[in-house]
Amino acid sequence: MKLSDINRRNIIFIAGMALIIVIFHSMSIDWYVKDVVVPYMVFLVCYIFIFRDNKINKRGIFFLIPIILVLFSDFVVNIDVSNKLINIFIMPILLFIFFFSWLGKKFRLSGNFMALLFKIFPSGIFNNLKLLKIHNNTKSKNIIHIIIGGYLGIVIGYILLSLLVSADAYFDAFINLIFRHIFVNLDISNLLLFVISFIVLFSIYVNMLENINSEVKDIKKYKLMFDIVIPILAIINFVYVLFVISEISKLTTNFLKLPIEYTYAGYAREGFFQLLFVTLINYGIIIFLMCKSNLINESNLIKRLCVLLIMFSIVLIFNSYYRMYLYISNFGFTVLRLQVILFLFMEF
Repeated sequence: MKLSDINRRNIIFIAGMALIIVIFHSMSIDWYVKDVVVPYMVFLVCYIFIFRDNKINKRGIFFLIPIILVLFSDFVVNIDVSNKLINIFIMPILLFIFFFSWLGKKFRLSGNFMALLFKIFPSGIFNNLKLLKIHNNTKSKNIIHIIIGGYLGIVIGYILLSLLVSADAYFDAFINLIFRHIFVNLDISNLLLFVISFIVLFSIYVNMLENINSEVKDIKKYKLMFDIVIPILAIINFVYVLFVISEISKLTTNFLKLPIEYTYAGYAREGFFQLLFVTLINYGIIIFLMCKSNLINESNLIKRLCVLLIMFSIVLIFNSYYRMYLYISNFGFTVLRLQVILFLFMEF
């Protein structure tokens, strides 16, 4: 990476984005909004603006749909804490896929594409700061080293200070006295947040410049035997045939006369997570055969069995939806029930 590749206006813009993170963090608003939604939105807006002049792959824009849905889902359905924690980890992956598919036609969702994520962050998080130097001379290098050392010292010092003030009440009072008289108008935590945000955003910017044209490695494919795969798929599909016959019987003639009593709640909740796990197994089998072998392209019988497996997966999804529909039609919507419907739609 050369200094000429770094646009100084982009550096100023990144500093402004880091400041926005600090401003929202200082507001008395929901933690999820100021610590999750806003930083990810800043990340999205920041790099769309920076790379707006690059040649883009318009198909990559479609990845904005799940990103926006996840970011603003809390404003619509008031998601619970477990889903918020999941979003924290899934958003970097979605953003990474969006930018690589948006900026380059060479990127594809196959092979070892997740390895590129770690090349974007946290790779070179402090080494990239050397590109901020103005002139390539000894004096400027020393200044950069001092700045890097100062950043690291602030981070480590803040951690140590936090631990010590929590361990000693007198020391806590002593530090508060110093901050009241010397640093009355200075919020060290916000200053530290600004520094960290700028370092992270700038480092990702540099890493993206270096890896835009990176190609994803091909997947290593396994040689599977037709005589092994065909019986496996046939037996799995036969099990689903039995299940579908059972469900049709239960909802129509119920010739077994079991169970004797059913409540809407019991029917809706019965086996929901088991059915979910079953569909995930189906997806795993199909994806493995598509990505890790050539059997689907080489055998029409295996292709038909996979299509049948997909159809049964869709039946299972609609089965779960019908259970929940009966439940909601009698007892109404709740946030959790709405999340179930949205999840089934996403799975479909």
